[in-house]
Amino acid sequence: MTSGLFRSPLRRGMLANVDGTPIAETFPERYRRVLDRIAELEAAGRHPEADRVRRDAIRAYSRRWNEQTARRLDSLAGQAQRLLDTPAPRRRRRSGVITLALISLRAPRRAVARDRASQRAPASTARPPERRVS
Repeated sequence: MTSGLFRSPLRRGMLANVDGTPIAETFPERYRRVLDRIAELEAAGRHPEADRVRRDAIRAYSRRWNEQTARRLDSLAGQAQRLLDTPAPRRRRRSGVITLALISLRAPRRAVARDRASQRAPASTARPPERRVS
C-alpha cells in the first residue's frame, strides 16, 4: 500500500483500492473467443461469414478498449455462434455449359478448339506413328 513520504494519522493509502478486474485485461480473452468462433465457421466452409465477422472484430479490437467495445466483441462472438447454429445457405452450382462459356470467353481460341476436339473424339491409347527424318 502506497502511503507517501509522511505517514498520516489516519493510516490510509494514497491510492484507492481497485475493485474488480480492469476491462483492458478481459479484451484478449474476449477477442480469442471471437477468433475461435471464426475458426469454427471456416472449418464449416462458411468463409464469407467468417471474413465478415473477422473484419468487424479487428475493427473493434483495434480501437478504444472501453465498455462499448467489450460489448461489441461479445456481440460478435454471439453472432458467429448463431451463424454456426443455423444451417448454411445452399449455393447454386453452375452447369457445365455456363462454365464452358465462361472459359471460352477468357481462354484463347486455340485452347477452346483443343478442348472441344478432345471432348468429341474418344481418347485412344495408341501412339501415332513416328515420322522418320532422312
